Amino acid sequence: MYEEAKKCEVCQKQASHKCGGCHNVYYCCKEHQRSGWKSHKNQCRPYKVCTDDILGRHLVATKDIKPGDLVLQEPPLIWGPAQVTVPVCLGCGTAVDENSRPCSKCGWPMCSEICEKAPSHIPECRYTVMRGDKVSIRNFGMIHPSYQSITVLRMLYQKQFLPEVWKKIDLLESHCEKMKNTQKYQQERIMISQFIQRFFKLKNVFTEEEIMKACGIVMVNSHEVPLTNPPHISIYERASMLEHSCSANCSKSFTDAGGLMVRAGSRIQKGEHLSICYTDPLWGTPSRRHHLQESKLFWCACARCVDPTEFQTYFSALRCQDSSCEGNLLPKSFIDNTTNEKGPDWFCDRCPSVLSSYSVQDILERIGKDLAEMPKGSVRECRSFVRTYSELLHKNHYYLTDVKIALSELIGQEDDCIAEVCDEEVELKARVCRELIDLMERLIPGEKRVKGLILFELHAAIMEVGKRKGDPESFYAALMSSREILSEAIEILKYEPDGLPEGKIYKQAVTNLHDLEAILRTVHKTMGDNPL
Repeated sequence: MYEEAKKCEVCQKQASHKCGGCHNVYYCCKEHQRSGWKSHKNQCRPYKVCTDDILGRHLVATKDIKPGDLVLQEPPLIWGPAQVTVPVCLGCGTAVDENSRPCSKCGWPMCSEICEKAPSHIPECRYTVMRGDKVSIRNFGMIHPSYQSITVLRMLYQKQFLPEVWKKIDLLESHCEKMKNTQKYQQERIMISQFIQRFFKLKNVFTEEEIMKACGIVMVNSHEVPLTNPPHISIYERASMLEHSCSANCSKSFTDAGGLMVRAGSRIQKGEHLSICYTDPLWGTPSRRHHLQESKLFWCACARCVDPTEFQTYFSALRCQDSSCEGNLLPKSFIDNTTNEKGPDWFCDRCPSVLSSYSVQDILERIGKDLAEMPKGSVRECRSFVRTYSELLHKNHYYLTDVKIALSELIGQEDDCIAEVCDEEVELKARVCRELIDLMERLIPGEKRVKGLILFELHAAIMEVGKRKGDPESFYAALMSSREILSEAIEILKYEPDGLPEGKIYKQAVTNLHDLEAILRTVHKTMGDNPL
């Protein structure tokens, strides 16, 4: 007997052919699959929406998903300026200055007549016109409080005039009850809710509760979109259902038009929950957890946060202070859901040494201050930092990793050409890149973009090392290895938008691969098909 779910979507007869895109529906024949595609294509997704009391709505894979496969792509429901921002054009999101042109209807500064007519500008323009006075922005290049309310105002506009869009927004989590006792809630009540009611004269249109709910939805669900300068924020419908993990199985990027793309970063099995990282995955565990609590109002307890060693990478660990011991210092657990200054003691995993939380905090604050004050763009300064603090920090520590990523990019860039770099630094670049790639694979296998950028740096170092060895066989082996690494980088970065650094690196990688193939063809002509 066929189950109820295994009936043809077109004729309701028994069916055994699954839709290859979502594995959710069945067809009795290819003809019915073709005829049913028109109605099914908008629902054909490799996941389903599930709900439970803890996670709320979340996404679960309905089939095995390969790394790199597109999981979802969608335009924003709402976009607008970040809460803290300099004056920006409300048509395109880019910063404006004193040479900008005010909107002829409402006075908000715009960068062009085209942006003045942009659909995104309609809400604040309409509400400003309705209040009876134009806006006058005179201070540019500094944070302007008038922009705090724009994105919330755009959401409220949907509630008043576009109910179909608002239905989707209204389903998103706001955590208003959790927020009520926070300082941020009180600040937004004054700076946003009261401002909207008074300045735009909307007290009789929207209640404080409605405005604060919109504020909560923006805080909990917004994504920073780095396609403009400064970055703007957007809210997406289905992406808001992706749960968080500090070692997520999916990663996000953006289309040139501001749409969100989510791709599988690692192999995902049918039935597995789909996740992205809501914070910076290259921060240490305490920083990630406190940022999530402040910005998303939950304490993370994902597999990475629960494990103090962070999958045996020791990404947040200090080295034992006993010079005769090669152990690592970590607390028994980072899961401390309080904001108390006193944290747990840190214990060595090889000897009886214990370090108080205050001592740990003092060490990390001192190193963090040195890192913040370190001159940027200097290979010498980066190497000095790594040398100095490798005695205190585990080699994979997030501070050292941050500097090593910069070092991998700077070697060759500082001298304008890797051919000008000394042998020692070229070999250092290759070694650091390999170490970083190994760390990323263990720590954040789903976040492929960082790996793609490091692979790009690695291919150049490997080719240069091979070239300097002076014998044709080593050079050929280096070329082949470099081609393989570069091809992987291209595969990872090929969907990145042109306006982002990753998109620019992708274009350069494609050019480099073309040049590398030409070199390989020349080598084949001089050495034959089997140079090794």
